[in-house]
Amino acid sequence: MDGKYIEDEISVNLFCYPYHQKCDIYYRLNQARLLGIEKICNYGDYVIYGNKYNNFRILGKGHSSLVFLGYIRKLGIKAIKVRRVDSKRTSLINEGKIIEKMSAYGITPKVYEYSNDFLVMDYIGKVSLGHLIQRENKSNLTNYIIEGLRSTKIMDYTGILHNEINRPWKNIYFPSYPRAFPALIIDLESFSTGCGNINKYIGGIIGKFNLIKHSDNMKKLLYQYKTKNCDPSVFDRIKEELIRIINSSFI
Repeated sequence: MDGKYIEDEISVNLFCYPYHQKCDIYYRLNQARLLGIEKICNYGDYVIYGNKYNNFRILGKGHSSLVFLGYIRKLGIKAIKVRRVDSKRTSLINEGKIIEKMSAYGITPKVYEYSNDFLVMDYIGKVSLGHLIQRENKSNLTNYIIEGLRSTKIMDYTGILHNEINRPWKNIYFPSYPRAFPALIIDLESFSTGCGNINKYIGGIIGKFNLIKHSDNMKKLLYQYKTKNCDPSVFDRIKEELIRIINSSFI
C-alpha cells in the first residue's frame, strides 16, 4: 500500500491542512512520533486535491478533522484522525476519552492513543448504514437498522448523547459485514450528557425514508422513553414498532 513517512512534505501539509502557515508542524510531528505514527497511507474514497497534497486519498474529511489510514509502531494499520488547523475545536482529547469509554461497551471503534491533534483507533471499513441503504433489500436492511438501534440504546444507558446520531447513515458502520453485529458509532466530536439517542436515531430513519405517516404510535413510545429517562422497559416496544413501520412502507 502506497504511503508517506510522517516527515515527508506531503504528510506535513496534510497534518497541517488546510493552512500550513498557521500550523506548528514541529509540535504536531512530535505528537505523531509519541503516538507511534510512522506513515500515512494513500488510501480511501476521498481525495485531497492540489499539488502540495499530490491528490492524496484519505478515509474521510469533515469540518474539524481528516481521517487517514496509517501505520502505527507495534500496532500496525489503524485509522488516524487529525484535527484540522482551522477547526473550532481546540483538542481531540475529550473525543478520545469518550470513544475509549464507549468502546468498552462494544459500540465504537477501539481507541489506542490520542492527543490534542491526533486520535488513533481501529479501522472499521467502508460499510456504513448509508452504504447499505443504497444496496440492500428491505429484509436485510431492517436487520442493520435494528442493530444500529441496539447500539444507540447502549449509548443512552451510558449517559452520552451523540449530537449527530440523527444522521445514522453517516455515523454507523458495520465492520463485520455482511453480519449486522456489531454496529459501531463514529464521530463523537459533538456530544453532550443525557439520554435520547434512540429518539434522534429513529427520527433520522423516519425522515430519511419519509415514514412520518406511519409513525403516530412511535411518537408516543419515544415520548414515554424520553420522559422516563430512557426507560429500558419501553425499548422492546420501540423496536417492534420500528420493524412494523419499515414493513408497512415501500423502502
